[in-house]
Amino acid sequence: MNPCVAIKDGGLFTPLKLQNITLKNRVLRSATYEGLGDPSGCPRTELANVYRNLAQGGVGAIITGFVYTSQAGRAMHPSQCGIDDDKKTEEWKTIIEQVKNDFPDIRFFMQLAHTGRQTRSEVTGQPAVGVSSKKCTYFRQPVTVLSCNEIETIIREFGQAARRAKAAGFDGVQLHAAHGYLIHQFLSPWTNTRRDRWGHPHLFLEETIRAVKSSCGQNFPLLLKLSAADDNTPGIRLSDTIETIQRMESFHIDAVEISYGTMEYALNIIRGTCPVDLVLHANPLFNKTPRIFRNLWKIFREKSYTSRFIPFDKNYNMEAAAQIKKATSLPVIVVGGIRDKESMITALTTYGLDAISLCRPLICDPDWPQKIKAGLSLGSACTNCNVCTIQCDSPQPLQCHQNMKKELR
Repeated sequence: MNPCVAIKDGGLFTPLKLQNITLKNRVLRSATYEGLGDPSGCPRTELANVYRNLAQGGVGAIITGFVYTSQAGRAMHPSQCGIDDDKKTEEWKTIIEQVKNDFPDIRFFMQLAHTGRQTRSEVTGQPAVGVSSKKCTYFRQPVTVLSCNEIETIIREFGQAARRAKAAGFDGVQLHAAHGYLIHQFLSPWTNTRRDRWGHPHLFLEETIRAVKSSCGQNFPLLLKLSAADDNTPGIRLSDTIETIQRMESFHIDAVEISYGTMEYALNIIRGTCPVDLVLHANPLFNKTPRIFRNLWKIFREKSYTSRFIPFDKNYNMEAAAQIKKATSLPVIVVGGIRDKESMITALTTYGLDAISLCRPLICDPDWPQKIKAGLSLGSACTNCNVCTIQCDSPQPLQCHQNMKKELR
């Protein structure tokens, strides 16, 4: 490799050697809901084209959108993919093999998730379950408290889901322990008020990692996604996340990806524009409310509701990720608001982070990493309009709606 190129790009396109796997570069596609599952949760064939475009576009690894490990743990998104039974393994295998045949150096991680209380019973057909009975203020579902036996069943389901992912050809898995989903609910004092052994905030995560390692082998690559902090009080703070990650060092996981927040303040996870009218139209939590009440809400409550959201600021998780990096020996990946080449290089060279991951910029332009490498782009065309995000609550597959507008002109 030409050392001048490595210096110019800040090492972005140099290999990243992790505990159990090496990635060809340090630009990852962060888990991004694709909306390409059929009603039973099997991935549709079109998903191969999404991944092929990302691989061709130059990322070193692709993390799938969140994949549910059981029917009770699926999200309200109508086209979420699952890995909750062996029949889905072959569907995933076909997709992964197609892409790897064309791009053998791309690495795939399946993100495994259980929503816990952050779902709707009418979607899962089962009661929403959680660490405690505390409702999520966003989903407003009654929550059935998990018994000890049910917790152990969910842990085994994570292990079996990882086994299926490995059989389907994935190079590793990522445990979704961020954004208020079930693992996050165990970690947070906001939700975990239990008095039994599962009241220990780290136990569920540790046992889930053990289940994955037991099902797939100690050397099977494992990533972890965590929220550095959230908006609840009491909630997770940066010091809590540092403690969690330090405990993870003995489990020999490959890397941690740092995000933010929970679904109770959903837009604080991603920041940017809040298209209220679209939310009220597309989101099933709101669109069944009679129009007159939606209009009244806009008049009397919209301003106070949207005031809770944090304005978009570039690289909004980078400082927290840098603090975490100083406190751990594990590789640290950062996601959130990364919109230009300079920020990517700063993450690696100034903050000492190991990699960056991208979500919305790759919806807008899956070729962006390749354009950066070729010197054809310095900044993302993503405007943070969040129409793509809000439409995830509808039956539409993922797409950049700004690009659609341009095509229609």
